[in-house]
Amino acid sequence: MAEDTSRSGAIVPLLLIFFLIAFHLLNCTTDDAFITFRYAENLALGNGLVFNPGERVEGYSNFLWAVTLSGLVAIGATGFAHGLLVWAKALGLLCGLATVIVTFQACRMLAKPRGLGGRYALLAPVILATSPQLAAWSVAGLETSLCALLVVLAQLQTIRLLVKKEAAGRSGVAVAASAGLFYLLASLARPEIPILFVAACLTVLLSIRPLVRATRLLAAMGATFGLPYAAFLAWRLDYYGDIFPNTFYAKTAGARLLWLDGLKYWGFGAATIVGPLIVLAFLALVGGLGRDRVYLFLVAQFSALGAFMIYCGGDWMGSYRLFIPILPAIALMAQSGAYALWQLAKRQQVRRWGRVAVAVFVVGVCLYHLFDVEELSKKPSGFCARDAIRYDYYQIARMMRNWLLPGTAVALGEAGLIPYYSKLNVIDCRGLTDRYIARLKGKLHAKFDPMYVFKRKPDYILLVDVTGRTWCEHNYENMLLDHAVLAADYRLVGDERTQRLFWRYHFLLFTRRGFLLGSRME
Repeated sequence: MAEDTSRSGAIVPLLLIFFLIAFHLLNCTTDDAFITFRYAENLALGNGLVFNPGERVEGYSNFLWAVTLSGLVAIGATGFAHGLLVWAKALGLLCGLATVIVTFQACRMLAKPRGLGGRYALLAPVILATSPQLAAWSVAGLETSLCALLVVLAQLQTIRLLVKKEAAGRSGVAVAASAGLFYLLASLARPEIPILFVAACLTVLLSIRPLVRATRLLAAMGATFGLPYAAFLAWRLDYYGDIFPNTFYAKTAGARLLWLDGLKYWGFGAATIVGPLIVLAFLALVGGLGRDRVYLFLVAQFSALGAFMIYCGGDWMGSYRLFIPILPAIALMAQSGAYALWQLAKRQQVRRWGRVAVAVFVVGVCLYHLFDVEELSKKPSGFCARDAIRYDYYQIARMMRNWLLPGTAVALGEAGLIPYYSKLNVIDCRGLTDRYIARLKGKLHAKFDPMYVFKRKPDYILLVDVTGRTWCEHNYENMLLDHAVLAADYRLVGDERTQRLFWRYHFLLFTRRGFLLGSRME
């Protein structure tokens, strides 16, 4: 009992390590977080869950996160400078810490039936606590760590069904129902998570006998997941007119051979976010655990989300965000691999060297992770600078809010921070919050129709300065700059001094000729 207590206490320094890494990466903020912030504020202000008032387009992929942040706005908890951003980072950090704790509980649950001590239960928490990707996405302002927490809670409950005798009794139905509930909440946080629920149901169906017992457990899981999620989909279809979020169409609609990009994303992501750990995670396949129900469940979870990554072409954001929800599962797979290695060492009577090998491997993985922390930190450390927003984007947003009158429409592609702080109506040239552009042919950042924008007659067009035309991802800007309609119907805004202010931050602001009522700069 004393040993178990001491191992439980070991989670505290791991949480401290994770906190310090996350605080160092505090300034890692993704621009897309501000898209969700704008939806959340509009909902709290009574405009609905929309980006532009009056336009129902689901340009976010995190319903639960948006509604949670909206509640904070509604109760007045965000009434200070950058209040919503601070809350998003704080909640994300708490979810990241909780993910480490829940993974530790899952490790302890798996260690007991295998006759292993507390040291074994520390492997997966060590991996998570030293993961720069998990730490960075915990403070990025998005829902990523919340989704990871809900997924690992669902997986913990499923593991309980697979390893404990309680699956045979009434308590098993309650555990199955709680697993379904956590999968539901995770699916409301990220739209691809239902595929993990399906993988979990298949594992339960194939692993638990007799079949009547498995059917009863699946019914409980389906009741807490299926009915509420069906109601959510019905609401989405009624409110937005689509069964999937607009972001899904923006990233996949009309694109060809996405699976090649997805396969590259999945392969490089596994090698990067997992590093040398990938060897340990799959060692159990050849180490005698190939028939272990829990290990096969974890492999099914990893494979299901991997299939989604390959199908959708991966993700354009850095640090392999799509892997974060299954990072605890990968860590638990590594724990199974360590167990297989341990058993092999015992059979070969090289127990001491087996311990040394596992210790060296774990230390190597941790050092690999810690070294990668600096690679992820694009801004000064959170310990020496609170620079959590892009200074150039923020200055542009401030100028536009101060100089352009409310109600004017701006076409731009940087649809996060600038629209959030400027509070102007926006035509999103990347299509994340625009239904028409999202359904054009081509890949994300490459699909665009300049005449669609010109026909909508935006009062202003904001473009990143692409002098030299070297930024291939800014395809919409090249197409607008080269178009005859821009030269004929628009001009650079203001006098030479005003133009220099925008150009200082590498932006060009055009205004429609003859439009005089929406600017304080004239």
